[in-house]
Amino acid sequence: MLKLDEMWTFVGRKRRKVWLWLAVERYIRRVVAWVLGTRGTATAPRLWRALPAEYHSGTWYYTDEWVAYRQVLPPAAHRPSPKGSGQTSIVEAVNCSLRQRCAVLVRRSCSFSRSLAMHRIRLLLCINDHNRRFTLH
Repeated sequence: MLKLDEMWTFVGRKRRKVWLWLAVERYIRRVVAWVLGTRGTATAPRLWRALPAEYHSGTWYYTDEWVAYRQVLPPAAHRPSPKGSGQTSIVEAVNCSLRQRCAVLVRRSCSFSRSLAMHRIRLLLCINDHNRRFTLH
């Protein structure tokens, strides 16, 4: 069972928003895929392609009601839920945890990436550390 969500961050200045899209395993809370992009519908297919093959079938996908998910997830397995329903609370908790551990994700911060390449590297390190913490337990 996967929970999917997106959160905004920025590169260089706040007007240059970049969206971090995550796919999180519900029970293990491990990030299984992530991509950076816009919040538009063009980034959702990239997240789908980033998912390991074993998650392309035989699982449920819980998301908010953002239209981009509807265009790429299998309709029979997609479970869109309104904000506040609790169905995406796991991925929201991972978002919060990543924001606490990775300074470039904090919205009001002196720490920010000047380039998208460095932003990717910093996020990769943070997500790998998050996954390591959850796979050791």
